[in-house]
Amino acid sequence: MPDFKGVDLSGKTALVTGSSRGIGSGIALLLGKRGANVVVNYVSDGSKERAAKVAAEIEQAGSRAAICQADVSKMEDIPKLVEATLSLSSNRKIDILVHNAAQGLDADLKNTTLHFYNIHFDCNVRGPLFLTQAFLPHLARGGRIVFVSSAGARMGVPQQTVYAATKAANESFARVWAKELGQEYGVTINCINPGPIATDQWFQSDEKFLQEMQPLIESTPAAARVGEVDDVAPLVAFLCSEDARWTTGSVLSASGGLCLY
Repeated sequence: MPDFKGVDLSGKTALVTGSSRGIGSGIALLLGKRGANVVVNYVSDGSKERAAKVAAEIEQAGSRAAICQADVSKMEDIPKLVEATLSLSSNRKIDILVHNAAQGLDADLKNTTLHFYNIHFDCNVRGPLFLTQAFLPHLARGGRIVFVSSAGARMGVPQQTVYAATKAANESFARVWAKELGQEYGVTINCINPGPIATDQWFQSDEKFLQEMQPLIESTPAAARVGEVDDVAPLVAFLCSEDARWTTGSVLSASGGLCLY
C-alpha cells in the first residue's frame, strides 16, 4: 500500500491570497482537500460570493475555512490577513502562505504609465514582501511559503515589461529568503511558474489576443493545449507538504515545458 502521509496537510493552517477565483481558488480547494484549514482571500465586494463558495467546498471536504476581504497592495489591509489566518489556527501558528494575488495587465513600454507601474509593483512585489514580514512572528517550524510566479518572468513576452519584472522579483525573493529565513524560521520558500492557464480571465480575453497566443499554445511541449488549474494546484500542494522539505529557493516549472530555464 503506498504511503501518502508525506503529502497530507491535516492540521495545517494556510492563507492563499487572491483565492476566490482562478488558480488561487484551485490551490485553496486542494489544500483543503488534503486537510489544511484555509483562509480564502478576496478583494472586491463582487468577489465575496465566489469566496464563500470556495470556503464552503473546503468545509464540505472536511477542513475548516474562513473568508477575508483584504487587498494585499494596501498596507493597512495586511493585519486583516494575519489575524484571519491566526483565528483559524488552533495553536495560533501559521503553516502555509501562498502568494497568488497579482495584477497581470499588459502594456507596451511606450504606453506604460506611473500608475500602471505602481499598481503592479504594489500588489505583486510590495504586498508579498510586507505580508511575509508580518507573518514571520507567527510561522510554524516546518512552514511553507510559495509564490505563484509566471513563465513570463523568463520568456520575454511582449507587453509584459512591468508584469514580468514583478514575477522575476518574486523568484528573487524565494532565492534570498530561502537563505535568510530557512534555518532561523525552519521554513522553505519556493515558486511555481505557470504559463497560460484556462481560467475565467483567460476566456474573457479578446479574440485577437487568443489568436495571437495560439502558436505558443500549440508549441507547448507537454501537450498542444492551454494549461488547466488542475495542472498547477498539485504542484503548490506538493511544495507545501513534508515530502518537499528538502526543496527551497527553487522555481518549479508549471508551464508544460514552455519555460525550461
